[in-house]
Amino acid sequence: MDNNQHESLPPVDVDNHPLQPSDGDDSRRAPQSPTSTPEPFLPSAATPADTADIVVDEDWDYSDYNSDATSFMSRLSSSITNYQWENGRRYHAYQEGRYPLPNDETELDREDMKHHEMMLITDFRLHVAPLKENPKKILDAGTGTGIWAIQMAEKYPNTEVIGIDLSPVQPEWVPPNLVFEIDDLEAQWLYTPGTFDFIHCRFMGFALKDFPKLIGQAFRTLKSGGRLELAELDFNPQSYDNQLPPNSQILLWIDLLAQATMKVGMDIFIARKFKSFLIEAGFEDVTEEILELPWGGWPKNQRLKAIGMWHLEQLMMGLQGIAMALLTRVLGWSADEVEVFLIGLRKELKDKSLHVLDHM
Repeated sequence: MDNNQHESLPPVDVDNHPLQPSDGDDSRRAPQSPTSTPEPFLPSAATPADTADIVVDEDWDYSDYNSDATSFMSRLSSSITNYQWENGRRYHAYQEGRYPLPNDETELDREDMKHHEMMLITDFRLHVAPLKENPKKILDAGTGTGIWAIQMAEKYPNTEVIGIDLSPVQPEWVPPNLVFEIDDLEAQWLYTPGTFDFIHCRFMGFALKDFPKLIGQAFRTLKSGGRLELAELDFNPQSYDNQLPPNSQILLWIDLLAQATMKVGMDIFIARKFKSFLIEAGFEDVTEEILELPWGGWPKNQRLKAIGMWHLEQLMMGLQGIAMALLTRVLGWSADEVEVFLIGLRKELKDKSLHVLDHM
């Protein structure tokens, strides 16, 4: 994570044990001095003749400015909050169509469930990467509901935390050291080099087309010794005991998502490329931690059982939102065809004889 500027995550043991059921300071470079001192630019003093033609508006009022400002802010707010509705689901307005999943209450509840699932997977660590004792600034790239950013701001009350997303769906009442910004992460970042101590990005496989660009911008804006942490589902569900049928609806669903995302320039299998992307961007000591993720409560191990049950629950809640826009907009399915397909998929996901295992 470093070309003498950045460090990566320290070595972490990879969690790749077979699943066995059981009972139980500002470091930015200073600008170079100019070869000559520039003359200060000041407006020339106006002569009485210059001001003679200025007409005084005797009826002016602050409301003239305020109404213009209010009108501008209303237009700006409308462009962000004028959500799009399609097949009964609500989608973001800013950069319309960039993100194929909904941003309605059902999806926001699922996002918070995914956060809790992630906490179970990581043994309740908000971050795997070790941070400095007093980080100054943290960026949550793709903040969603803002739940991770809120908890980080509470954990580090003296740290400025920024959460960025396309949708303004975050709560208004947040810790004073946290701000949310509406922006497109794939646009050029305006942060100066050496801004952040830590950048966090997770579950963005359906949102980003150019991960190398995001990683490059993270590298540029991290301080020396700064950390970047990426987390993503592998999307390679396998039967732990070879029980998935050849015509598995689960595997068909994954294949359809892969086809649709590839057509729009995204890659749901992007997690497998993170390590090489980080190295190519210049990060050093890149560490990859792989964690087991069962689909359902079939493991006897209580920790894995809890993870699997949370994962299956949020997955069942999100099936329609994940599939609908991609299959209708990209693959040309009708909404009814999607709903019929999801009936078979839900039935297979509820089949307790199937022991599906994925990783992240």
